[in-house]
Amino acid sequence: MALRFAVPLPRNLPIFTSSCSCSSSVSALSISAKLQRWSREIKAPRRFVLGIGGSFLAQFMNMASTSGVKPSWPLRGSKARLLLRRMQCIDDVIAALKNVEWPEQFPFKEEDFQRFDESADSIFYEAPRFVTHIDDPAIAALTKYYAKVFPPSNSLGVSILDMCSSWVSHFPAGYKQERIVGMGMNEEELKRNPVLTEYVVQDLNVNPKLPFEDNSFDVITNVVSVDYLTKPLDVFKEMSRILKPGGLAIMR
Repeated sequence: MALRFAVPLPRNLPIFTSSCSCSSSVSALSISAKLQRWSREIKAPRRFVLGIGGSFLAQFMNMASTSGVKPSWPLRGSKARLLLRRMQCIDDVIAALKNVEWPEQFPFKEEDFQRFDESADSIFYEAPRFVTHIDDPAIAALTKYYAKVFPPSNSLGVSILDMCSSWVSHFPAGYKQERIVGMGMNEEELKRNPVLTEYVVQDLNVNPKLPFEDNSFDVITNVVSVDYLTKPLDVFKEMSRILKPGGLAIMR
């Protein structure tokens, strides 16, 4: 089972405006010139600013090419310093994920997943909530990512499972497959979801067993809900079982 993880950028990151796509006119030379200007404006040693130039440029161009956003220049003073700090944080996250040493055994115990409120989840989800739980830029980024990794719309024999689903799945506009199953906690929300061809109401914290045959799905998605699972190992084993060979699981 292949797992893909997305690292969201802060909404107010000052160098990006999400309304435009990345332009090839932003060259490494122009960015280098900006770095030199920053070294004077923020009164940082020139060697320091230019020293981060290589890693910054590589990371910046990679982010710009994958996120579909356009740099907004110029940055001065505190904004430049904030940018440098945030870029360092992103570099730290990327570095940490490059050489992950997984423990031989699952490091958590059952009590680690106990919650302050252990009342039934069905009580909370009894009433439908037709709201979104992430902001518009995050939704746009997620939809764009789906557009890149999903099988083409209307592909023969493709099946998708949207776990912990609700009234919206943030799939690309007009995206269709012969089978798109939604699994969630509120039937009224699932009925409202236009992308679904069928749905299942199930509390995975009560019953993590997925009601599907082996090798049933090409893609499994789960948006901002995987952290609510109290039996994650059981659910992930089930996901592995129902994914087709080479299938894709996207946990966001």
